[in-house]
Amino acid sequence: MKQTGVSVKLDFISVGEVMVQFNAVSPGPLRYVKYFEVHVAGSEANMLIGLTKLGFKTGIVTRVGDDEFGKLITNFLRGEGVDVSRVKLDDSAPTGIYFIQRHFPVPGESTVFYYRHGSAASRLSPDDVDEEYVLSSRGVILTGITPALSSSCYTAVDKMYRIAKSSGLDIVFDTNIRMKLWRDASKARSSLTPFLQAKIVFTNPKDLEILFPSQPIKEAVSNILDRGCEIVVVKLGDKGAIAYDSKGNEHRVEAFKIPIVEDVIGAGDAFNAAFLASVYRGMTVDQALLYAAAAGALVVTVRGDVEAQPSWRDLNAFLESFKGGVVLR
Repeated sequence: MKQTGVSVKLDFISVGEVMVQFNAVSPGPLRYVKYFEVHVAGSEANMLIGLTKLGFKTGIVTRVGDDEFGKLITNFLRGEGVDVSRVKLDDSAPTGIYFIQRHFPVPGESTVFYYRHGSAASRLSPDDVDEEYVLSSRGVILTGITPALSSSCYTAVDKMYRIAKSSGLDIVFDTNIRMKLWRDASKARSSLTPFLQAKIVFTNPKDLEILFPSQPIKEAVSNILDRGCEIVVVKLGDKGAIAYDSKGNEHRVEAFKIPIVEDVIGAGDAFNAAFLASVYRGMTVDQALLYAAAAGALVVTVRGDVEAQPSWRDLNAFLESFKGGVVLR
């Protein structure tokens, strides 16, 4: 096992799996696809890269295989400005990969096929989460994906959460429930509910139904806010998003109508990153939602999760071109 060590002061860190993505160049069933583009992606890494492009310092805790794909990931993250001092190369497990099938069987949507069982990242454990590194950050970003990979991954996420909680660091949690990984809704619910005690929670109607069965969205959101959460953002895909704050205010943004949709995977992560960047720059929730919607819209125009993640200049240029294209209320 090889690991480098650097002491840095970061804004946000996360723990999770980063994979190599093979994105079909042509739409349709994968059995007929002849060419794929190679990308690097993973929900936590996507958000960190998005934040880095918006001026924040980020770092990730993960494992990758000591193989060519692992080296690709490490080099890519480093090149995007994410601190990789806590990325471990595992010489006894491979780097996870996955494939993207686009526009089939539903036009405008993408299907994901994972090959991550037994990957290096699935062997993440509490030993990989260094308390000093966590405390070098302003806050942690966690998702509901990594806890589903293995019991040791769950305890690694839980350790980062507990360190952050006990030290007063900001916690951001995206429920991001992948039933392909959890398989059992009740297990996902019992495992992820404790992480809802966060400063900002990102979620969606399907996840809320799993976490709070049969409860209307507003009631489920109230349950999260009652846990001490300051903002709950409910993402609605092509219908936009609604944010609820602890003061009882409701904020809404409608999605941009984009003429070109290449691949929708990664849009939610870009949305999260731009929302967080806006809030932490002191913007209002309404402004944050507007920038977040713009970031999500930009990402769907290309293949790959992070290649079209924007800078502030990009976001402002996009919004200038779409004057009147979003309705806030």
